[in-house]
Amino acid sequence: MRDAETYDGWEPPRPDIARRSYLYRLAPIGVGTVAVESLTGYISRLAAAHAVETGILINRELRPRIPCTKGAWAGRLRESLPDYSFYVGAHTLNGVGARAQLWVSLLEQLTCVERLNPLTVLPWAGTISCVHLLRTSRVWCPSCYGDETSSSQPVYERLLWAFQAVTVCPLHRLLLESVCPFCGRRQYVLASRSRTGYCSRCDRWLGGTAEAPFFRSDLTEQTRVAEMVGALLAAGPTLPAHFGLALFRENVRSFVRDAGGYRRFHAGIRQPYVRDWIRRTDIPRLSSLLQLSHSQSVSLIRLLTERIDGGNKPDQECVWNAHYRVAASVVEAALQAARQAAIPPSLQEIASQLGYRTVTSLQDRFPALCREIADRRRTEVKNSRPSPSRAPVPRGRIEKALIEELSKPGFTDLRALTASVGLSNKMRLYEDGFRDLRLAVVAKNAAIRKQRVDGIENSLRAAFDEQPVPTVTEVARRLGFAGVAPLTSRFPELTAGLRARRLQAKAARRGRRVSEHVRERLTEALGEFPPPSCAEVVRRLAAHRTQIREDFPDLWCALHTRYVEHRREVHRAKREAFAGDVHRAVVELHRQGVYPIVRLVLATVPQPQFRSLNIVAEAVRLARHKLSIKSYEAYRDDA
Repeated sequence: MRDAETYDGWEPPRPDIARRSYLYRLAPIGVGTVAVESLTGYISRLAAAHAVETGILINRELRPRIPCTKGAWAGRLRESLPDYSFYVGAHTLNGVGARAQLWVSLLEQLTCVERLNPLTVLPWAGTISCVHLLRTSRVWCPSCYGDETSSSQPVYERLLWAFQAVTVCPLHRLLLESVCPFCGRRQYVLASRSRTGYCSRCDRWLGGTAEAPFFRSDLTEQTRVAEMVGALLAAGPTLPAHFGLALFRENVRSFVRDAGGYRRFHAGIRQPYVRDWIRRTDIPRLSSLLQLSHSQSVSLIRLLTERIDGGNKPDQECVWNAHYRVAASVVEAALQAARQAAIPPSLQEIASQLGYRTVTSLQDRFPALCREIADRRRTEVKNSRPSPSRAPVPRGRIEKALIEELSKPGFTDLRALTASVGLSNKMRLYEDGFRDLRLAVVAKNAAIRKQRVDGIENSLRAAFDEQPVPTVTEVARRLGFAGVAPLTSRFPELTAGLRARRLQAKAARRGRRVSEHVRERLTEALGEFPPPSCAEVVRRLAAHRTQIREDFPDLWCALHTRYVEHRREVHRAKREAFAGDVHRAVVELHRQGVYPIVRLVLATVPQPQFRSLNIVAEAVRLARHKLSIKSYEAYRDDA
C-alpha cells in the first residue's frame, strides 16, 4: 500500500458579504457637490424604487418608527398619525433640528447607506440658525429637470432649492418656479403623492427644455447668493474639526476692530445683532451671514471655517461688487452708437444696458469717449430747451387745444397739453383768458377720477358676493392696476373686509371638508363590530372630543349607546359563564363532602374572571340554592 501524501492546511478567505438592508440600498446623488440631493427628494426616490407612493412608504414603514420630538408624545411613538400636519412641516426634514437627525438615522438604519446627513443642513447645525432658513413650499428649475431627462440621468430634487435665500438656479441662471404651470397651485416640499419632477397635485411633468446659461444683469446678486449657499452644501461632508461659532465670533471681532469699533461697523452692514453674536450664544441666520459676507467681501465658507484677519480678508473668488465683464468691443460699440444719437443717452443708461450698476467700468476703459458723450449730451439737452427769446405761443392755439381736450372723453394731462402747443410749463394757463377753460378741464378730470373711484368701490363691494371670494390682487388686476396700492389707499376698510371675508370663506370650506370627513368616519364606526368607544373614534380622527360631540350629537349618542349596550352584553355573558364555573365548583366540593364556602370555591375555579367577593358570594349563594345545600350554620349543627 502506498504511503498517503500529506498536504498543508488550507483555509479559504471569507467572502465580504454586505449586511442585508430592510429597504433598497439607494445611493444618494451629488454628495459633496453644489447639486446635492435633498432628504425629502431621497425619500421620494426611495418610494419610487419600491414601486409605491411616497405616502405609503412614509405612513407604513417610516413614520411608525419615528418618535415625536415635541408635545405630549415627545420621545414616544404616537398611536395615531395625522397626515396633514406632517406634510405641512415636512420641510424641516431637510433642516438642522432633532427631527432631521431622527429621520437621517432611521434611513441610514433601514437602507444601510452611511452618512445621509449631507442631504440636510445638519453638517452646519449649531452654526446657522433654523429661523427663516428653509421654505415651506416646493420650488424647482425646469431646465435642470430637462437636462436630466435628456442625458438619461435620474431626476432628483436639489437641497439648494429648499433655502429661502436661493431664488435662482446657479447653473442655468433662471428664476426658480414655485407654481405648477398646469394647475396653478403650490406644493408642499414632501407630499403623499410626491414624484421627482412631477406636480404632486395634478401629476403633470414640470420639466422644460434645457437652456444654455446666459448672463442677466438683474440676477447677478441672486446668482452669487445661490453659488455661496451651494459652496456651503458642497463643503458639508469635508468640514474641518475646528469650525463653529467660536471661530465665527473671532472673525466678527476682527471685522469690528478693522472698522474702528461697533458704531462704524454697524454703519457698514446695518446689522443690529453684532453684539449678540459676540457676547451671547445667539446663532446667526443665513440672511445675516450673507449680508455680512457681502459687506466684508468674504465668502461664506471662509467666514465660518477659516480664521480671517485684516491681512487676508479680501476674497478674490467672492467679490460682490465685481460684475460680469463685457467685452471691450461690445462696450466701445455701445458708446459709439450713443455718441451718434441726436441726444446721447446718459452714461448710467448705457451702463445699465450693458449690465453694469455704475459707470466706473466705462470711464476706466474709455475715458475720452465717455467725456465726449457727456459733453455732447449736456450741449444737446441745453439746446433742446425752449429759448426765452422765442416768440410767444398764440392765444388761439392754446384756446383751441383746450377746447379739443374738453371734447375728448378721456383724461387730460395739462402738462402734456402745454408741451404739445410749445409751452414749457403750465403758468400760461393760469391767466384770466384761459381760467374758465382750465377749470372746465380740471372739472372733467375730477369727474373721470370720481367715476374711476366709484368703479373701484363697486368692484370691491361686488367681490363680497362672488363665489369663490377673489383676492384684492385679483380685483386690482381686473381693474387694470399692477398692484393693490390704488385699492388699499382709497378703501382700506373695504379691502380689509374683503380679505377677512376670503379667510372666512376659506375656513368655512375647510370646515365643511373636515365635517364631511368626520361624518363619514362616525358612520363607518357605527357599522363596526365590536363597537368602538367614543374615545377611540376621537383618537382615530385626531380631533377634539367636545367639538365632535357638539357638531354631531345624534351620531355621538348612537355611538355611545351602542358601545354601552355592547359592554353590558359582554359583562352579562361573563357573569353567566362565571356562574356556571362556580356551580360546577360547588357541585364538586359538595360531592367530596366539603362545604362550599366562598374561599374554597374561588380556589377551585380555574382562572376566575371575577375576584370581587360580592360577585363570588352571590354566585355561590345561587349555586347552593339550586342544589338545596343548607347554610353553613345548619351544616355545622348537623355535623
